[in-house]
Amino acid sequence: MTPHTLFVAILGITLLNGFVSPVIPLVFIMAPVWLPEFVPPTRIVLLYGTSLIVSVATLVISSVPAGLFERLTGREESDQTSMLVWLGAAILLTVPGLL
Repeated sequence: MTPHTLFVAILGITLLNGFVSPVIPLVFIMAPVWLPEFVPPTRIVLLYGTSLIVSVATLVISSVPAGLFERLTGREESDQTSMLVWLGAAILLTVPGLL
């Protein structure tokens, strides 16, 4: 698998986590904090925004172990192994929502 294919898999896993994460109700309740004033607070807008926030947060948080792996191994460029670490971290963050 190429790093591009692995990145698409990572994006798919993070999108799945945006739908099934146990954090979704907490982010939904915090809508007055993150929702702009000009956006109507309808249910569909809140659900879409909540899913997007959880997906992006999963993408960012799961990249930390991959970055640490690259730093600790002294790699100059990302390769397939780093992307697999990233994918594994994203899967680990998604598993609680699937159970």
